[in-house]
Formats: sequence, structure tokens, C-alpha cells
Amino acid sequence: MQVIAADSMDSTRKERRQALAGKMRIREPILREGEYEVRIWNRCELCYGEAHVLYRLIKRKETFTVSKYTIRWNKYEFEQAKKFKPPRPATIALWNKLTEQNILILPDEFVIHDQLFPKPGKDSTWNVIEADGTVSVKAKIRRESWMLIGDGESYYFQVFSKDNYHDYGYSNPLGYMKGKPEIAELKNVVSILNELSDVFQFAK
Repeated sequence: MQVIAADSMDSTRKERRQALAGKMRIREPILREGEYEVRIWNRCELCYGEAHVLYRLIKRKETFTVSKYTIRWNKYEFEQAKKFKPPRPATIALWNKLTEQNILILPDEFVIHDQLFPKPGKDSTWNVIEADGTVSVKAKIRRESWMLIGDGESYYFQVFSKDNYHDYGYSNPLGYMKGKPEIAELKNVVSILNELSDVFQFAK
């Protein structure tokens, strides 16, 4: 376990995380063709600080490494980060599985917004002529489903390659997945997070 030092942040999502990475002594990656670095920042929305956990995935030509950082704050100021290695070395098979789950190319959550929050449909009505000749209006009322999301967690993914940069974010993917398991992008995000959680299950 490696302990890293302390302490100001910028405006945009990317700039804020880059500023935090600098405080954690994580440099901008220098990559060759076919190499990648993926950073997954986890933030508890009800807690102080810009992020509270970082997964850092580095794919070189012949190797793949994964590390995890827990980030501590003194209210709004970064205090320190602790780096953990997995109990067993990460494998190329894990990297292949993550790329199959589209970790490099997933879109931002706004792309699936209408699937997460569909507009309420209209109630259908029709006229019925009763036996006595009167006309009555019948209605079929739609019952909308509701999801209660209480944990307030967000995940921000940064994907670095030799000539490109891509990022995307998801709020409460684990919670939304329970109510919307058919959304492919959500399924991939949750699968990626579960894979990484398993890697560090027994880390100390």
C-alpha cells in the first residue's frame, strides 16, 4: 500500500478530475498506439470531496495492470490517497472482457436519458353506448412505474489513448439497473464495476 500526499480545483468535469489526479501524483499518460489508460472515479454525492475511489487501468502492449485508490478529504480539501494493488495480478483476459463490455466507447448517460425517464403515456379513452341508449366514456389509465434511488453515487470514466480522449459519466447505475435491466449501456457499466469490485475483493 502506498500513501500519497495533499491539496484546488477547476470548473469542468475533466479539469476537476485532472486537478485531483495531479494532487495524487498521477501524471498525464504517455501512450503508444494500441495502449490505453482508463480512470474510473467514484463519488459519493452526499460526501465532501470531488471523488472518493479511483480505479486506474493501464493497458500496455504486453501487460495490463489495475490499481485502486481510496481518497480522503478534510471537508473540501484533499488530504491523502491510498493506493492498493489487487491480491492477484490482473490478466489480459480481464482487459478483453472489459473491452467487450465497451469500456473504451460507452456513451454518456444523457444518451439513455429517455430510456431511464420515459415520458408518461396518454391514458386511452373510448365511448360506449349503454343498453338504455346513453353514451358513457370509458378510460384505461396507465400506471407508471417508479424507482426509488437513495445512494447518490456517480461514476466518471476517462479513457486515454495515443491520439484520443473520451469520457462519460453515470449516476447511480447500480440502482437504476434494478429498475431498467434492459438498457444495454447500464448493463455494461454495472458489469464493469462488478468485475473491478471482484478484483479487489480481498485487497488489503
